[in-house]
Amino acid sequence: MEKIPTLKDIAKRLNIDPSTVSRALRGHPSIGLVTTMRVNKIAKELNYQPNQNAVFLKQGKTFTIGVVLPDIAENFYCSTLREIELYTFSKNYNIIFGQSFEEPDREKQIVENMKNLRVDGILIAVTKYTEDQEQFDQLRKYNIPVVTLGNRNGKQHESALAIEHLFSMLEFQ
Repeated sequence: MEKIPTLKDIAKRLNIDPSTVSRALRGHPSIGLVTTMRVNKIAKELNYQPNQNAVFLKQGKTFTIGVVLPDIAENFYCSTLREIELYTFSKNYNIIFGQSFEEPDREKQIVENMKNLRVDGILIAVTKYTEDQEQFDQLRKYNIPVVTLGNRNGKQHESALAIEHLFSMLEFQ
């Protein structure tokens, strides 16, 4: 099984520094034409693709939204997840999804995991037993917007408004 090629692999093949490879691939003017051509040739041979995590780290965004719902076996939440997926995809975002199954401790752990994965924002339908809002205050402290989705008694258009609200918050980060 082959490993995914990295900048270091290209650099090793050409006996140059990985930072030179990175600049060459981005067409930086400080890198000569011959070096750029050699780097691009090896990158193509190795079928190199940029590491999106590294790109996101540099940009300070992951283009990922966390979604926490109680149970997608319920039609309302299944429809909501579908709507979120369609909207986020149209904005070139991905989602990470978790189900709380109406358990506040599980919900808290899912949200903590999403924070650690550096999601850009979270859409959540809190459990009916969630009382502690501290985890959400902490996320906001780290500039991770949290938008609460309507519950199963709400209307579907309210979910669309929540999704749009989260993305409006992301635009100003």
